[in-house]
Amino acid sequence: MIRALSSLCLLLPLSIAAVAQENPNFSGTYALTALKGEHTAKTLPKNMMKVAQNGGTLEIVESFDDGKNLTRKYNLNGGESKNLTSGGVPTTDKAEIKGKTLLIRSSYHLPTGVTVHETEKWDLSADSKTIKIRQQTQFDGMSMLDDTLNETYRRQ
Repeated sequence: MIRALSSLCLLLPLSIAAVAQENPNFSGTYALTALKGEHTAKTLPKNMMKVAQNGGTLEIVESFDDGKNLTRKYNLNGGESKNLTSGGVPTTDKAEIKGKTLLIRSSYHLPTGVTVHETEKWDLSADSKTIKIRQQTQFDGMSMLDDTLNETYRRQ
């Protein structure tokens, strides 16, 4: 009985550490290396992305090749966050880490009254050097505009 209890006491910290390591940390500076989608330009833009993940928050600063920056901040507990699109439209967002994947769900209203829903699924490579983002965009009542974009970023 004592031997079994001792073994359990030794294994408990190891299993807690293993569970803690399952949550990926996306922090780092990344450069866009691939972009695939139906409506993408033929030339790859020189976009950079700086990600800071601290505790239950995530901040993303994107720098675009036209010199503009976009900063977005999320709570990672599934609660609502408020941000802006690159065009300045207010968004309502929910972000959470499920296993090794970051999910960001956003919705916003275009000036035309159309509601847009975006879902980003972020996957970090095992060596933490590459982030693959799959972004699905759906337009309420205008499914012909729906789009999927696949981005690959490499750690700098």
